[in-house]
Amino acid sequence: MRRLMLTFILLLTFGSTWGEEGGLDIYFVRHAETVANVTGVHSKENSRTFSAEGNRQIKHLTEQLKSMHFDAILVSPKARTINTILPYLKETQQTAVVFPEFTECCWSRDLSKNGELVQGKPIHLDEEQQQYFVFRGDESSRHWYANGSYADGIAQVRHGVEILKNDYFGSGKSILIVAHYHSGQVLMAELLGTSRDNIPGPQNAKLVHLRQDKDGQLTLLGSK
Repeated sequence: MRRLMLTFILLLTFGSTWGEEGGLDIYFVRHAETVANVTGVHSKENSRTFSAEGNRQIKHLTEQLKSMHFDAILVSPKARTINTILPYLKETQQTAVVFPEFTECCWSRDLSKNGELVQGKPIHLDEEQQQYFVFRGDESSRHWYANGSYADGIAQVRHGVEILKNDYFGSGKSILIVAHYHSGQVLMAELLGTSRDNIPGPQNAKLVHLRQDKDGQLTLLGSK
């Protein structure tokens, strides 16, 4: 009941614009279904290769997003997130911002250590990707995070939330975030000020809508 009360305030007008100054609309979408999702075998190749259903989801999502407007698109640099949103960016000739803070993390629940931000290897975009993806101005955005613990992953996502707050909260804008199951669950929990246990795990290629009112409070409206 607690989860239902918190997360399923469903609106029939889900995709409509609100237009209230001082608010913010955040649309979150998990990457399309991969072979790893289907088989449970999380090799590098399986994690970057879409299933037949995943390819169908990308086509549907691309058409769905074309009817919407976003002031900014923030994307985890993993291949499965980049390639989920790339067809939409190509069709609409938009660019997205690479957000390593929303890379997948936090699948373990070991809270025995304190978290810290640990910089990893540089992120490399191929020639095609460089046409549609850009880095933020800070040098840290050009590197993966080298997490050694669950707490490090939480610190990573929380850093991304702080960037969101600084850049977009109270702006009246609409932003799209393309990320993952676990990092997405943690992200939404941090934005809503609750435990991730109260947040349903995001489904592949399903949009989740959060809205901020003029007082700064975020509400999870629903998904489709």
